[in-house]
Amino acid sequence: MTPLGEQRTLVLTAFPAEADAVLSHTTLDPDPVVVADRRHFYLGTMSGKKVIVAMTGIGLVNATQTTETAFSRFTAASGITIGAVVFSGVAGGGARLRIADVAIPAQWTLDRGTTFHPVDPGMLATAQTLSVALEDTNTLGNPTGLCKNPPVIRLNKLGRLPQLVVGGDGASSDNNNGQAFPCIPNGGDVFGCQPCSVPDRSLFYTGNFFQAVGPWLKNALISNLDIATLDPAFDAMDNETAAAQAVANAHGIPFLGIRGISDGQGDPLRLPPFPVSFFFYKQIAADNAALVTAAFMQS
Repeated sequence: MTPLGEQRTLVLTAFPAEADAVLSHTTLDPDPVVVADRRHFYLGTMSGKKVIVAMTGIGLVNATQTTETAFSRFTAASGITIGAVVFSGVAGGGARLRIADVAIPAQWTLDRGTTFHPVDPGMLATAQTLSVALEDTNTLGNPTGLCKNPPVIRLNKLGRLPQLVVGGDGASSDNNNGQAFPCIPNGGDVFGCQPCSVPDRSLFYTGNFFQAVGPWLKNALISNLDIATLDPAFDAMDNETAAAQAVANAHGIPFLGIRGISDGQGDPLRLPPFPVSFFFYKQIAADNAALVTAAFMQS
């Protein structure tokens, strides 16, 4: 039985490749699955620390809703509370970062820089002490999202050692017009509804697809086709972190965002920009973010 008031760190990710990267550093509890409001949370241990791992889904609305669900579900009455929140995933990179680098911004914005909200100063100070050997070889990962133990297929080496950059600014936004982005059942390691490596993985799990697809097609399909350009002023640009931070801040809980760079500068192959570079480099970006997340938890 879980002791009353046990605190855990909520480790959030957006899509299956990010979640599986984090779960590769996580030892799940014997009975790890908690379901609340159709969202799945996984109890385990990372680097000796108790964690709750969850996949929010892509976009600001999904990030907000999943984080709020976590705080509603994990309360003192449940025996588990959330002591801190970490978001681990991939992002577009700004002027001083290159593909496969990892950014831990000191502050995040939801309004393209009009206002910023700082991350927890203690967590940031811990991040500044980290020394992490990051991966320099990009792999295919598990694009179908259907195999629990995919073979490691190496794609290319970067020709340099990726760096961890702590400080600077992060920005979160999306083009979904206030709609939740629908996951696609069995839709692979980006658009799928579940991580591959979880014990309750099911081909029949549909996530938010049937609830979200209609409103999204009606109100957000056209706007979502707009490809946002990277702003060199921001070290990391994504679709979720600042939304999760806003929920954590509302609950007075420390927050940190850790983002591996999947698209931006430093591509030795000179591929076209997002979305091409994102799909090609998302795995090394997710893996490196998860490496830093595990090192942070150990510290």
